[in-house]
Amino acid sequence: MKECRDVPRSFTGDFRKVRDFLSRSSWPHAVEAIKEHPAGGRYKDLYEGDIGMRILSYGAEIRVAVPQAPDLYNIYFPLRGAGEVQVEGKHIDAPSVIVGPRERSDMWWSVDHELLIIQVPSALVERTLADYLGDPPKQAPRFRPDITCDSAFSGVLTMVSLLSAYDRPPFMASPLAGHHFEKFLLHTLLDSQPHDYSPILGEPDAASSPAALRRAQIYCEEHADERVSLRDIAAAARVSVRTLQHDFRNHLQTTPLAYLRQVRLAQVHADLVRIAQTGARTTVTEVAMRWGFTHLGRFASLYRETYGRSPSSTLHGSR
Repeated sequence: MKECRDVPRSFTGDFRKVRDFLSRSSWPHAVEAIKEHPAGGRYKDLYEGDIGMRILSYGAEIRVAVPQAPDLYNIYFPLRGAGEVQVEGKHIDAPSVIVGPRERSDMWWSVDHELLIIQVPSALVERTLADYLGDPPKQAPRFRPDITCDSAFSGVLTMVSLLSAYDRPPFMASPLAGHHFEKFLLHTLLDSQPHDYSPILGEPDAASSPAALRRAQIYCEEHADERVSLRDIAAAARVSVRTLQHDFRNHLQTTPLAYLRQVRLAQVHADLVRIAQTGARTTVTEVAMRWGFTHLGRFASLYRETYGRSPSSTLHGSR
């Protein structure tokens, strides 16, 4: 989903204002207000790339009926209040829910509700799944609708909810940052949320050769400053994604994307050392962002774990 420039990114208002806005900018759905909140509701467009994220409260206790979702996966993560959700007529006993394409949903949200809503195009999920399978799936995956609190994907949703307090979340720092964030979200979704392709993911279809693994490593090293997907690495190695993942786990005790992250971290380190030696004017943040590290806290922790010192001490200590 691309950003729509002629609509407000953020506003507050009563139930009718929120309802009317969403009726113009969203797919058809029926909303019934049971009791309005005196403080009204709010809408915040948190992120718009290929994936859309927003914060929403209608400003009322509501019932919502969506006869059939479009070609999107809609993920609902409550930030405040209570709710009840049915998908295809079945009650979902979980705080967070994913509703797939062409699935009917009925919801009730309390008067004080506020939701993080993430919308993922089904075509994007299918392309990412194809990276795992080596071939396009016959149809879009159907996910189990309940997202349990102990799942890895629930942890991602919690992280996004915390970052929503920023006017400009870190994953909006650059197009590359947004690309990496979307890949992280998609892969965590497919890896941790059960779906009808889960049983076959991760099973290697054939043994590869040491030459294939080396081709993958060389590709990561030569393309670390570009947008790289699992499928890109597998294509360079001339093996399927499943075989690539299997070989990285068995021979390097890591994953292809984790290996790529270490290559990028080494490039950050080399840049910081070079900048320290030449006295060029730049910052750790600029260098980290250049190589796709958007969460500076995790980047600093990873850097210290790898090099035994903080990135800022490398930048200043070598002068």
